[in-house]
Amino acid sequence: MADPADDVLVLPPIPLASGSVLEPEDDGPPVRISAVEVVVSTEDGAQLRIPLVRRHGAWWAP
Repeated sequence: MADPADDVLVLPPIPLASGSVLEPEDDGPPVRISAVEVVVSTEDGAQLRIPLVRRHGAWWAP
């Protein structure tokens, strides 16, 4: 069996998203983004929220 440490989630050192506004689905005016998170759900039902950091016009892993 593989060592679980060999399969640990790693977020890359590259921007995971870009932009500062989001267009709503109802065709309303764009709204400014205040936070972006990666949500990881595990098989036991737990969730880990990883807030991204805004730098250089993009959203990066911490």
